[in-house]
Amino acid sequence: MSPFFRQMVAVSGVVLYMIGTGANIAYPGVLLQQLRLPDSAMHLTPEHESWIASILGLALISGILVAPFSLQKLGRKLTNQLSTLPAMGGWALLVAAKGPAALLASRSLQGFAMGLQAAAAPVTIAEYSSPKYRGAFLATIAFSFASGMLVAHIFGTLLYWRTAAVACGSFYVVSLILISIPPETPPYLASKGKNNECRKSFRWFRGDDEDSEKELEVLLNSQKKKLTPKVAQFTFYRQMVTKPEFYKPTVIMMFMFVLFQISGMTVVPSYTVPMMEDVSGGTIEAYTSMLMVDVVRFITAVIACVVVNKLRRRTVLFLGIVISVVSLLTAALLLYLRDLGYIPEGYKWTPVVPTLFYIFGKTLGILPIPWAIAGEIFPLAYRSIGSGISGMFLSIMFFVVVKTAPTSFRQIGINGTFCVYGICIAICGIFLYFLLPETKGKTLYEIECHFRGEKEKDVCERDMMLELQKVEEG
Repeated sequence: MSPFFRQMVAVSGVVLYMIGTGANIAYPGVLLQQLRLPDSAMHLTPEHESWIASILGLALISGILVAPFSLQKLGRKLTNQLSTLPAMGGWALLVAAKGPAALLASRSLQGFAMGLQAAAAPVTIAEYSSPKYRGAFLATIAFSFASGMLVAHIFGTLLYWRTAAVACGSFYVVSLILISIPPETPPYLASKGKNNECRKSFRWFRGDDEDSEKELEVLLNSQKKKLTPKVAQFTFYRQMVTKPEFYKPTVIMMFMFVLFQISGMTVVPSYTVPMMEDVSGGTIEAYTSMLMVDVVRFITAVIACVVVNKLRRRTVLFLGIVISVVSLLTAALLLYLRDLGYIPEGYKWTPVVPTLFYIFGKTLGILPIPWAIAGEIFPLAYRSIGSGISGMFLSIMFFVVVKTAPTSFRQIGINGTFCVYGICIAICGIFLYFLLPETKGKTLYEIECHFRGEKEKDVCERDMMLELQKVEEG
């Protein structure tokens, strides 16, 4: 097998459980719709419905808290394997659920698994991938989200909700099999001083050509300098938080994940049907509008896999932000005009157009780039902890945004909610414009050097050249 194919096999296991994550987020959109039917075997209150959609965010916190320690102590591979187990248990419990309590428990298990995977996925993919393919592979996270949402809505449209849950849960079974095939990631093995295992793993992923061997030696030698005697945990954390290569990426990822959630990334899949009914003014059948949104999201996610690998990260992100903000504010304006009677009856559907452009914009830039950056931006020594801290913001914002969405829809309407989202996206975009560096085409070591400052960067580059010279001299 070629190195690219081996990297693709390794990444595919992560892709499949991220498809499951997309299904977890979107599943309430069809579950709650079926449970509202008069002949449903289970009836829920509006409060039950909002908790079923939003409890993933609270459960994510528990997974995020465990993830840094699991990634550091157990490694990337075992963490990924273990994360599939509560996810499968959650779907199994959902299939057997007889009341709201069981539904909430099943969603909590799914959320815990998602917390582990949210921290593990970008780190694992980045460490599996060569710089040449890293952007495309990290963009598959966005593709996975979109695919999972589409799959959950299709299954929920065609199948009874329990049968749909079985189909969605099956992705984790296949994921566990694929995750077990590749070895542990080379950077993790190097960080633990397991040089022989690191060499075998690196060559499994990258082959043994001259460029790969040089990169391998740079990785090993850069970690030898960091394998210093252990210090007290308090001292380690005190030193860590003062280092720019830790706190700068952490602040950037906080803004990234706030942007990710405040853009409605998880709200739209959970409440697609009622949202699109309001946006279309009842002119488009509910499930048809839901599938329209899913198809646009899926096609855009496929495009994003190519675009993220071809264009600069900043270009893609800010293009998505601009499209999203303009589309949300345009949709809100059209909804206001329709409510005031300025749009004729035959054109009540016009807000659907900017809404679909909004789905396009956020899926093109706001969905893939945070995950791509999350896999690249943290130095190896702090990658697990940094991913956990930034993931905490992801989970908290997930809960807050999804839990408050029904109230927001009732109190200020879809148009007011769109305005709030558009303004918040613009604010996050302004901060990121000044904070976010370009990472495309750089090795993980070069990105780490960037955050240490220009002087430190020169030292890093000099060290890299010396290591390469040693390799060339034999």
